[in-house]
Amino acid sequence: MDVTVMITSRNRCEVLRRTLLRLSQMNPPPKEILITADGCTDETAVMVQQNFSHCQLTINSSGLGSIASRDHMLRRATGELVLSLDDDSYPLDDDFFARLPILFEAHPEASVITFPELRDGGGFANSSQSPDSEGHYVSAYANAVAAMRRSFYLKSPGFPGMFFHCYEEPDYALQSYGQKRGVWFEPSMVIRHHYTSVNRSELKNHHYNARNELWSVWIRCPLPWVFPVSFYRIVRQLLHSATQGPLWIAKEPVWWWSALKGLGRCLQLRSPIAWPTYFRWMRLARNPIHHVSDFREKFGLATEIA
Repeated sequence: MDVTVMITSRNRCEVLRRTLLRLSQMNPPPKEILITADGCTDETAVMVQQNFSHCQLTINSSGLGSIASRDHMLRRATGELVLSLDDDSYPLDDDFFARLPILFEAHPEASVITFPELRDGGGFANSSQSPDSEGHYVSAYANAVAAMRRSFYLKSPGFPGMFFHCYEEPDYALQSYGQKRGVWFEPSMVIRHHYTSVNRSELKNHHYNARNELWSVWIRCPLPWVFPVSFYRIVRQLLHSATQGPLWIAKEPVWWWSALKGLGRCLQLRSPIAWPTYFRWMRLARNPIHHVSDFREKFGLATEIA
């Protein structure tokens, strides 16, 4: 299985350069590298064209958002496996691209495989997803540290473009479990994520994430459960804001209003997943599954891999 790398970037030229230099050192290299300069006003496009001409560059004159950019790259990719990276993340192992197809062959039930995310300071983004953790199925992942089966993505609804930024990964994981596929966390290969603060607003990302989480509920959660689950999501986000201080609490209505403005579009996209599957997906965050036999028992297994 050939491997494509996709990266979307906005005004982080030097950060992207470091990542592309790292990818050029890997043995073997990926089949192709797709880069989207999403509304960049710095030297990103020139830097890629002059120094990394083997990469396929798409320039969005105005920002479409990371989600639409990734969706477009997934549809253009020629590799069956697509490694999604941020412009500030890259694999640590030189032989990563040799080992990745073997991993997917060992997990035919997985639509996505995600990896430990090593942050600055030597810590991991998630303490339950480190090289010392046991492999397991997860309810969510990050597009900075994950590989996807392109053929499965093309048969799925895919990333909702209306989300613009944040929460497309849990929504896609839910889609996968709804189609009897899983998202596997693999501890044996690490992705280094520098997680630069350039062009990142934690409050804005909270608003995107909270709004999109609620939109996902309105699109995927079946009746009558959509009402209590919506209430639960709103309260949980409010409690999170309370830990960040008065400013965050005062600005919660910003995303509430933004969510309501998208209700009509959510109803148009509505494609509910059976409640037993939806509920088991919600429980995965605290009750991980470690073996494919247990995955089969709880979610079933797609007919082509059963």
